[in-house]
Amino acid sequence: MENLEGPDDDLITAPPTAYGTGVIESPAEPGAGESQGMIPVEIESAYPGGIEAWRRYLGKTLRYPEAAIETRIEGTVVVQFIVDNNGRVSEVVAISGPDELREEAERVIRRSGKWSAAIQNGRPVKSYKKQPIVFRLERE
Repeated sequence: MENLEGPDDDLITAPPTAYGTGVIESPAEPGAGESQGMIPVEIESAYPGGIEAWRRYLGKTLRYPEAAIETRIEGTVVVQFIVDNNGRVSEVVAISGPDELREEAERVIRRSGKWSAAIQNGRPVKSYKKQPIVFRLERE
C-alpha cells in the first residue's frame, strides 16, 4: 500500500470552524428567496389572538370600496407581506384578486398592527406570508 498525492482541488469546501445559531432566516433582499425556494419554519407567523381575533379585526376595519359595491364586484384578494422577527408587517402587496378591491385589502394588512413572528429553532425569524381576504356583498 502506498500514499498517492491527489490534485489540488478548489471545489472542496472546508468544514465550518464555528457553529452558528441554527436560525434560518428569509433572504435579506425582497423576492430573493422566491427563486431559491423558502425553508419552512417550525411555527408560522400569525395574527395575535388567532382566527377569531382576525375575524373581529376584519369586521371592524374592512371597508368595502363604494365603486365595487356599485358595480357588484366580489372576490378574494391574496395579499403577500413580510412579518419580521419583531412581528412588524412590511412590503404589503396584493398579488391576486379584483383590482377594485386590492387597495383596501393592502390597507387592512398594513393597519393590522404587530403579528406573532414565525419561530425557527426556538427563535423568532422573518417570514413571508400570504393572506386571503374575502369580499362578499349581501344578497338582496
